[in-house]
Amino acid sequence: MGAVLLLLLSACGSGGSEERPARHPGVRSDFDGDGYGDLVVGDTTSTVNGKYAAGFAAVLRGSARGPRLEGPRVVTQNDLGLGKAGEGGAFGSPATSVTADLDGDGRADFVTQAGRQTVFVVWGSDKGLTGAAARLTGSAPLAGDVDGDGHTDLVVGTGKDNAVRILLGPFSRQGTPRRTVSLDLTPSDPEYPVAVPAALGDVTGDGKDDLLVSWSILADYAPVARATVVYRGAADGKLVKGPRLEGGFYGSMLKTADVNHDGYADVVAGLPCEMLGDSMVPVGGSRLMILYGGTLKTSRITADTAGLPVKGPFMPCTFGSAPAVGDVDGDGYPDVAFSVVPRTGPEEVILLRGSAGGLTTEGARAVPGGSAVLLDTHGSRAAELVVTGQEGIQVWRGGSRLLSFKETDLDLGPEISRRGHALSPVG
Repeated sequence: MGAVLLLLLSACGSGGSEERPARHPGVRSDFDGDGYGDLVVGDTTSTVNGKYAAGFAAVLRGSARGPRLEGPRVVTQNDLGLGKAGEGGAFGSPATSVTADLDGDGRADFVTQAGRQTVFVVWGSDKGLTGAAARLTGSAPLAGDVDGDGHTDLVVGTGKDNAVRILLGPFSRQGTPRRTVSLDLTPSDPEYPVAVPAALGDVTGDGKDDLLVSWSILADYAPVARATVVYRGAADGKLVKGPRLEGGFYGSMLKTADVNHDGYADVVAGLPCEMLGDSMVPVGGSRLMILYGGTLKTSRITADTAGLPVKGPFMPCTFGSAPAVGDVDGDGYPDVAFSVVPRTGPEEVILLRGSAGGLTTEGARAVPGGSAVLLDTHGSRAAELVVTGQEGIQVWRGGSRLLSFKETDLDLGPEISRRGHALSPVG
């Protein structure tokens, strides 16, 4: 897909004489534990040492002034000492990269897939990502705490139909989990032949992350979500199949966050189109759907919702695309961003606020661009809005644009070639 990735990751040091923020062990993706966020950018189509689409990830150091463009730390598969990058490996693919503290040292690690069944863990350290890494067998990693013991676990695909492995943390530096649990996700409804692990979050509010699974049909040999089922977290790691969510709740991309701050993870689903690459609007229209944890009640945001900062009509299959979550204003309620394309204007990102009453259009705003990421990169506990667009990557803090850059503005070194593609943020 010519995919380029941008991950907002929290960490890598600020350096210099800047006053460092207080350390927050719970801050996602803090590679060196200093409380600052890092911006990780990459291009999965880039050629690495002559291998087309081998891919890379480049860490832009965070600071009180936001991400720094100078001296990015570039990581490729070749840097890890665990096998050379191959053509089409797509190291750091946006769809298969997560950040989490797997070994329990208080610093986040970068977990990313390369090829079909290889996952690399690049360990964090007091110097950030150093290249020390472990190699796991699996695909499409999801990170969370499914057994509620305070350690990060991974859910990975096995390469076999509807089978996943739960890797229970903490992990050793050799990549060995404390224990492994196998799980069969085969749908009980024959109408849906494929089950795809989509997201992790504590929807039931019991202190254990639940696994959200998309029951899917196949279209051109690719899974297309049509229903969502909850597998409840369990102390022994053996997730228990729960309810199939009602109200027609499903989406091409799922995100979890406690939007109303009631102790239950809520699920945000983007459903701009019936299936990726198609132009057919889904039954009920293109939309963004919210399922509130605990009650499992749903609501939807559509082009007709009052209070939207961008007016329609919109191009087909664009409203509700690429949802992202994060607390932009630091009020403790995660906010939600998604993209739209008006018929008479450029693509824009809409930001809706979380509140005690749920997701609201009150105070909603919009910025130019496509997909977005919301995450703190400057240590204030309030997320910045990082958006891709025709002008490259733009970093917004509050209502002001903090930074704008393109891939050609970064010194990636001689190993990376075929650069200059448009960067795109991924949550």
